[in-house]
Amino acid sequence: MQRVLIVDPDHGARSQMADALLRNAVMLIPGVSPDQYDIASAGTDPAGSLDGVADVLREIGVGFEPARRALVTALRPPPDLLIVVCEEDCGSCPYVPGARHVVRWPQPDPDGVPADERIGVLRHIREDLGLRAAMLVNLGGLPRR
Repeated sequence: MQRVLIVDPDHGARSQMADALLRNAVMLIPGVSPDQYDIASAGTDPAGSLDGVADVLREIGVGFEPARRALVTALRPPPDLLIVVCEEDCGSCPYVPGARHVVRWPQPDPDGVPADERIGVLRHIREDLGLRAAMLVNLGGLPRR
């Protein structure tokens, strides 16, 4: 089983949305069983808002169940693939020692925008993360042992 961990500092909208989108993309691969991958998300200070996440995912037919808030430091063993979804140079990007592969899918922090702009920012994040997840699974980018 390949372990994929998606992280942002607050284990909020970005990491949990990427988790749901990657799980959905894996389910769409012919001949691949979702239980071949252990996909999880976490953060260093898990307190980010999930307001609007279920709504924007439902718009594209993806179900969303919020993950139990997890600390990066509490997760073992290290992942085969670490996906970091916070902004470039945010100053608090989670570090996971021992990750075999690391990729960055930088996204803006939706908690840092005015409330009336949040859904639009979440839609933008959803589109970008959905495209990245689809490319990762369709191009065989998920690590294999």
